[in-house]
Amino acid sequence: MHGNFPGQFQQLAMGMARQASNRVVFLTNRRNPDFQALEGVEVRRFDLHRSVTEGIHPYLQSSEQAVLSGQGVIRAVANLLEEGFCPRLVIAHGGNGLLLFLRQLLPNACLTGYFEWWFQDEQARWLFAVDSLDARMQMCMRNGITLQELELSDLAVTPTEWQRQQFPLAQRQRLQVVFDGVDTGVFRPRAWNGVVRLQGREQQQPLDLHPQQRVLSMAARGLEPLRGFPEFMRMLPDLMRTYPDLQVVVVGQDRVAYSYPAPTHAGSWKSHLLKELEGQLDRSRLHFTGLLNYGDYIALLQRSDLHTVFSRPYVISWGLFQAAACGARLLLNRDEAIQSVVREDDARWVNLDQPVQIQAEAADALEGAMEARNQERVSALKPEWEINVCLQRWQTLINQTLKPPQAALESGS
Repeated sequence: MHGNFPGQFQQLAMGMARQASNRVVFLTNRRNPDFQALEGVEVRRFDLHRSVTEGIHPYLQSSEQAVLSGQGVIRAVANLLEEGFCPRLVIAHGGNGLLLFLRQLLPNACLTGYFEWWFQDEQARWLFAVDSLDARMQMCMRNGITLQELELSDLAVTPTEWQRQQFPLAQRQRLQVVFDGVDTGVFRPRAWNGVVRLQGREQQQPLDLHPQQRVLSMAARGLEPLRGFPEFMRMLPDLMRTYPDLQVVVVGQDRVAYSYPAPTHAGSWKSHLLKELEGQLDRSRLHFTGLLNYGDYIALLQRSDLHTVFSRPYVISWGLFQAAACGARLLLNRDEAIQSVVREDDARWVNLDQPVQIQAEAADALEGAMEARNQERVSALKPEWEINVCLQRWQTLINQTLKPPQAALESGS
C-alpha cells in the first residue's frame, strides 16, 4: 500500500509476484496507476470520501488527512475481503494513516510498516519559509501518526541506517534497515562516444548532447530549496561564461515536493530564479527537461561530466544511489545523509552555504572534464544496496515475522 504508485515498492511487489503461490495486490490512491504495469501485480485504488475540513486547526490537518486515508484503505480492503482475498501480509508506506485501522479488519495479518522519516525541529528551517515555534509545533504533530503505525506494525522497516538514527531511541530499536535496492543491471557505468539524445516531458524537441560539449546535470523530484535548486542555479552564470561549450540539464518537475513555495511567480522556484538571474544565463544552453523516462535518465547519468546532488538534511534521494551505481562524476554537499551513501573519494564536496566554493569546485571539475572521459567509470554503489541483496533481506525478515505457512518472495535473480 502506497499513496503513490509504485513508490518504493516496485521491485518488492514484482519480486513477490514472481512466486506462483503468491497473490499480490497493490493498493494506491494514485489517479492513474495504470501508467506503469507491474508484472503479476494487481493494482487497485482507494479513495478518500472527502477533503480535510476547511478551517481545521493547522496542527491537525496532517492527522485528519491520515484518518481519511486510513478510512479509504479500510473500504478498499473490505471490498477485497468480500471478493475472497484475505491478505496474510500487508506492507504499507508508514506515517500517512494507511495502517491505522487495519488491525480491526485483518487481525491475523502481518502488518509491515515502511517508515522514512521522523520530523525534528532542525528540519523546520528547510520545510517552512519562516522557521518559527508555530512551524515547529505544526511539524512535530506529523510524528503522531508515525508513532501509532509503528506500534501497530509487526515488522517495522526503514531504508537506511542514517534514517533509522533520526527516530527516538525507543522507536529506533524496533526498526529494521532494508534499502529499496538499485538494479545494477540497469543502473551501471557505460562509456559514451556519440550523441546522447534526451526527450523529456517538458521538451518540445529532443535535446542532443554532443561529444565536444561539457555537460553539467541535476535531477530532483521537485525544483526547490530542500534539494539545493537555488544554490545550483546561482552557480551557473560564472560557469556558463567560463565554458562556452557547457550544456546544463535540469531534470525534475517545476514544483515543490517537500519544502516551501518561492516568494514570487506563483511559488515556482524555477521562474523565480530565472527572473533573479535574468541576463546572466545563456538560455539556449540551459535545458529543463521535466521528467525523463528511465532510459534517458540513465543515459544522462552515464554521459554527464558533472552530476549535482544537493540536499538539506532529509530523506535520502533515490537519485543519489542511482547516480552512484552509474559511476557518475558527482558534485555533492557535505550533509550527513549524503555522506552516509557516498565515500569521500567518490565525489567532489562543497558546503551549500558557501556559494563561492560551490562555483569554484564545479569549475575545477569541468575544467578537467575532457581528460576525465578517458578514465573508466566505476560504480560507487555499496554492495548491500544492490537489488538482489535487498530482496533477500526482505525475504528473511518477512519469513521470520510471518506465522506458518510462510510466504516468501523470490530473491530476484
